Amino acid sequence: MSQLILEMHKKIFYPDEFYKKIEDIDLNKYKDKFKAIIIDHDNTIIKRGGLILEKDVKDWLKEANKNFKIGIISNNMKNKFNSIEKDYTIPVIDKALKPLPHSFKKMMKILNVKSDEVILIGDQIFTDILGGNILNLHTILVEPRDKSKDSIPTKIQRFFESFFWKKINKSIML
Repeated sequence: MSQLILEMHKKIFYPDEFYKKIEDIDLNKYKDKFKAIIIDHDNTIIKRGGLILEKDVKDWLKEANKNFKIGIISNNMKNKFNSIEKDYTIPVIDKALKPLPHSFKKMMKILNVKSDEVILIGDQIFTDILGGNILNLHTILVEPRDKSKDSIPTKIQRFFESFFWKKINKSIML
């Protein structure tokens, strides 16, 4: 029984893969199996509160846009994403209430893909990875770009996530 609980725990909270940052992800590895990538915004592709993407992230997004349908889902307000929507013609869903599945399903409908065709990339276990795993998406966890500007609720969440990070770093570090 305890083994079953442990397996369920891993299925829900553990990502399929882990990378240090999003631009370390080799997109060629995925283009034959997946059609879309759903990406978290804050601390996944940009520092929290930031408005400008770093050059490496811009280059990665341009490359991703060649072979995949891309969507961004965030629990934050949309006014932060205007340049990404315009510059990359990427749909954005704000106020997503992750990990609840509604916004993930909505984005999959916008991108016209099924769950087994989607990679989800994010920096938080209890929002991004949990939400992706609920829908059986291929989940990739990246380290946060900058935790120094996290809100109080995010800092609390990260404290609890730290217990998972220790195990993740030991088990699936790529």
